[in-house]
Amino acid sequence: MKILLTFTGFHDPFAEGAIDGEMETGPVLTAISERPFDRVYLFTTPTTAEISSKTKVELEKRNKGVIVEICEVPLKDPTNYLGILKQLRSQFKEISKHNPDAEYFICVSSGTPHMHASWLMLAASGEIPARILQTRAAKFVHEGRGRVTEIDFNNPQFPQIKPFGPLPEDSEFRDFQSLCAELGIIGNHDLFLQQLKTSFTIAEYDSPILLLGETGAGKEVFARLIHYASKRAGNSFVTVNCAAFAETLIESQLFGHRKGAFTGADRDHKGCFEEADGGTLFLDELGEMPTQCQAKLLRAIQYGKIQRLGDSKESTVNVRVVAATNVDLKRAIEEKTLRRDLYYRFGAMISIPALRDRRNDIPMLAHHFLERWNQKHQKQRRLSQQAIIALMKHPWPGNVRELEGVVVRSAQLCSGKVIEPENLLFDEVLTSSGLDALPEPQEGFVLNDFLSEVRGRLIEKAMKRSDRNRTQAASLLGITPQAVSQYLKSRE
Repeated sequence: MKILLTFTGFHDPFAEGAIDGEMETGPVLTAISERPFDRVYLFTTPTTAEISSKTKVELEKRNKGVIVEICEVPLKDPTNYLGILKQLRSQFKEISKHNPDAEYFICVSSGTPHMHASWLMLAASGEIPARILQTRAAKFVHEGRGRVTEIDFNNPQFPQIKPFGPLPEDSEFRDFQSLCAELGIIGNHDLFLQQLKTSFTIAEYDSPILLLGETGAGKEVFARLIHYASKRAGNSFVTVNCAAFAETLIESQLFGHRKGAFTGADRDHKGCFEEADGGTLFLDELGEMPTQCQAKLLRAIQYGKIQRLGDSKESTVNVRVVAATNVDLKRAIEEKTLRRDLYYRFGAMISIPALRDRRNDIPMLAHHFLERWNQKHQKQRRLSQQAIIALMKHPWPGNVRELEGVVVRSAQLCSGKVIEPENLLFDEVLTSSGLDALPEPQEGFVLNDFLSEVRGRLIEKAMKRSDRNRTQAASLLGITPQAVSQYLKSRE
């Protein structure tokens, strides 16, 4: 779907031509007469409301099938850059939410010069992934040529505009925005911002927090925000990946050990709880922690008491614990891989949205990663608008971490200065079709056994996604609830 975004102005829907008394189509009608669009959004201020209504009528009359919508922009001053930018950001966020896979175009020939400049900044920085169109009066166009031209941001003579973060607000969240900028946190999606602001708000209360989200979604970023928004900001922030240590070592890593506590313990070792004393301890992949170690963690959280391996006495620590996991909590508790009493010790839970659920943030993130790479290697790579669109359509199973990897790999191996869609190096392992993972037929392979196993796995996935609701799971799979019940009964 192709979508045109444009303000309306005093030259719409018609303007005076070169000959007195002659009228020619204005910028909006001209743009859609030379370029096909499925939908047009007319941005209108209080002073151009009547113009927008007339333009809508003319567009629908001349282009059967096109959908035209009027977006009211309540600007008191159409020359106020900050006000225009805020309105455009807010309006586009809603438009893209309902049209996530659209190809966007912006006509910059209607409205005030301040509106034109705001469109250009948002598009050139990648925040709005759109191609810019400019229309010209017929008297300035050579015979045989079109009146619509496209502005090429990839032209080396065009100045590069870096992505800019959230615009300042006169609200209690000004400190929040400053901290996000300081930590390099990027994202404007409503759901993402809501969870960030919640994390910022509860940071001061010192209670343990559990972060939920897929791998690569940014759980450590949230943990750092919580630490630096708290009263502990001046003390240590210590990170432990619970999945990175063998079961026999994780307890020593967390709580420390005395010399001789086990083979190889040739000296006393201070654990992460002691290192984080007075600060914050971030426990990533909590679901991978052995249950016997979870009991000691529970005591440390509840009473601030830890005991080194090989020590007969406990010591007291003052540590705020922020933990993260990507496991299904309900299932983990049922399967006793996560202690129920430990789960209840976390006073707050934050769910971090996956990148595919906040696609509007992809252009800003991609430009940020590329700019950081450019500065490090003293290069001037750019992403074309078509490349940004390709990035926004990708499913991103590896989330923000995968996006950064794709941008960096593509920049390294791109031979030119502009990264086009064909230069994007997506992770083939993560994006390959499920058919690529099918086993090779060979002696001993039993097709019915394989199909039964696949069927079972898909039913289990559907049950997990539907929170163990059999009717919803059946709906996800396109089978009857009785078939789901029959399978589950066979597994008992």
